[in-house]
Amino acid sequence: MDTSRPLSIIHHLLACLLIAIVVSEPLASGSSIQTVDAATRYSQLALESTDWITSFQITPLNDSWGIPYQDGKAWGLDPYFFENGTITAGVGNITGGEKQTVAYLIGGHDAGEGANAALDAYLLTRDSKYLQIFEVYYAYFQAAQIPGPRTITPAEIMTNIGGRNITIDNAGYWAEQASVSAGTNGTYGNSNDRTKLEAIYPAAEHGNPIAITLIGYYRWSHDPATLAMLNRYGNWLVRTQIHSGEFAGAFPVTQYYWAVGWKPRMYETSESAWVLTELYQLTGNKTYLDSAQAAGEYMLSKQFVGPEWQDTRVYGSLPYEWNETHYTRSVSTNHAGFVILAWTQLFRITRDVRYLDAVRKYADWLLSFQVTEPDTPWGDHTFANDTLAVGGFYYGYSTDKHEFGWRVAESLWSAGYAIPALLLLSQITGDARYVESALLAADWLTRMRYSDQSLIPLQALAIIKYPLSSWWGLYPQYYQPDMEQVRKAGMLAFVDQGRVSQSSIRNRTPTWFERTFNVDFNLIDYDMASRGPTFMKMIWSWWPSVGFEPRYGGDIAIGAFAISNFLTFNRSLTNAQNLLNEIEQLTENKTIGQPENITQAYNQAVELINAAEGNFEAGWYSIANSQLANASSQARTALKDLNIVIPLERNNLTLLEGVSIILFALLVSNVYWYRRTRSLTKRRRVGTVRKRK
Repeated sequence: MDTSRPLSIIHHLLACLLIAIVVSEPLASGSSIQTVDAATRYSQLALESTDWITSFQITPLNDSWGIPYQDGKAWGLDPYFFENGTITAGVGNITGGEKQTVAYLIGGHDAGEGANAALDAYLLTRDSKYLQIFEVYYAYFQAAQIPGPRTITPAEIMTNIGGRNITIDNAGYWAEQASVSAGTNGTYGNSNDRTKLEAIYPAAEHGNPIAITLIGYYRWSHDPATLAMLNRYGNWLVRTQIHSGEFAGAFPVTQYYWAVGWKPRMYETSESAWVLTELYQLTGNKTYLDSAQAAGEYMLSKQFVGPEWQDTRVYGSLPYEWNETHYTRSVSTNHAGFVILAWTQLFRITRDVRYLDAVRKYADWLLSFQVTEPDTPWGDHTFANDTLAVGGFYYGYSTDKHEFGWRVAESLWSAGYAIPALLLLSQITGDARYVESALLAADWLTRMRYSDQSLIPLQALAIIKYPLSSWWGLYPQYYQPDMEQVRKAGMLAFVDQGRVSQSSIRNRTPTWFERTFNVDFNLIDYDMASRGPTFMKMIWSWWPSVGFEPRYGGDIAIGAFAISNFLTFNRSLTNAQNLLNEIEQLTENKTIGQPENITQAYNQAVELINAAEGNFEAGWYSIANSQLANASSQARTALKDLNIVIPLERNNLTLLEGVSIILFALLVSNVYWYRRTRSLTKRRRVGTVRKRK
């Protein structure tokens, strides 16, 4: 529960001011962005990336999107990646380009991010197709939570490790992987296909993306079934935490693994710390807060802030760490957004200034890894002349070797998750640099897109799917601004060889896919790379294979939806409040005494506005804007009904006034004639008496 609301409101007002400054003045990069135009551009990017990732969702046969498949155990999951036209090639016994007989579908990162994107898209557009897509994901979440009707993984597994019997408790975790195998005839889509949904790598890395989506959905819907799912997962998350507060990567986590030398990973630790703070704010369950603080303390203990790090490229950062038995002090921005979100929320909840101090140092380190132009007062200007590089964050740095190496590459997910984190930190601190940095990152994401697009055939279970994209998908995995790394990959030499003789680079042993679709992946490589350095830098991460991961769209959607809704929140809030003011003026602030439907609509609008402000302060920008839209809708309903009631009341009042005037006139007239009649009668009596005398 957030005990800091008064201070949060002050920071909210400061954030409103800095947003107004940032969007009306030229950015440090030299470009001027207006709120509405920028928000529209980012929302369009978010919707495009949503359409991209969800187009690879495994769906029931009658759905109009995705990859249709007959077996419900696969519905709601996503292909891990495509390589040389083949789904999840290079994993297990799947060979790229050969006829597909087995595939591995992922329900952690991929389904979690796809569901998140679909929910945000629905909240923005109210297009029912996005709600239908979300519902397929949601059905997977319900059926795959262990123990679940679709998964074969039991709640408890007894296994022997190193001569010891170990019980692994999976209850509450979501089975994250399905293996789909063609039947005995070797052809997909028949009744003898085999699908197994199970927990292969039970780790926070795969459960947290689903939990994040469900947290947002619960904040919007208040659905008790969703909260029950979250509590089951939250209990699993707490049980799998290592005794020092950290979390490990993708393997069954027990205290035993720590005892035999398995190491944690900062990615899972920081992400879990953030998820646990969110669960605490929803439930008030102090166990979640205790666990989040333990992770937060572990992160504090690992931060590079000692004197020995003062003048290095890693001051303020955290070690990436690693799985299994080895350990690395190298740093990475791939979990930077989670670190900032976790420490910022811990500060909001506890008011412990150590978290605020740590997150400021960490955010400043992150900004030092952002490629910026020379007139920007932060960041790295090495590749400032590369337009496509500006705004992205370097992926990592070798602390021991004091070099970037290939990690100078900029990754989509580093930017995607950094954006909402920097926005939230800007609200807490009032530091405009964080908003400006988020805007630069969002602009960079809009440029990370392949321009050449056509219908590309891909093996996808029972069908050949034809997405509209390049052979490397719609978005690159990384952008590599350093041409020396491109040269080391062999790309320049390959292009030089092809220019001398394309026949020398042709594939002499074409695969089944190449023969079937009359393509040569070597020539596809050459066609893209020979266009020059820009295209080489974008295909660098897959070279020499041709492939992509659909979930890149989810990474983009996270950042793009966040900043679009952040920029439009104040305008939406003002519109909703103006509607309420109009109601109050019409009723002369007597909203309670109105007809029940009007009072109810007005009260719901007030409640929604209050909830929206709370969600905005907590960093849930899509939920907040959706609630404002609902508040405005309720207020308009109340106004419509008021415009019927008030004229009637006024007409009735006018009629009543008229009747009153008539009655008063009749009364005056009656009194007059009564008095006149009495006076005449009295005079007659007097005259009669006189005559008698």
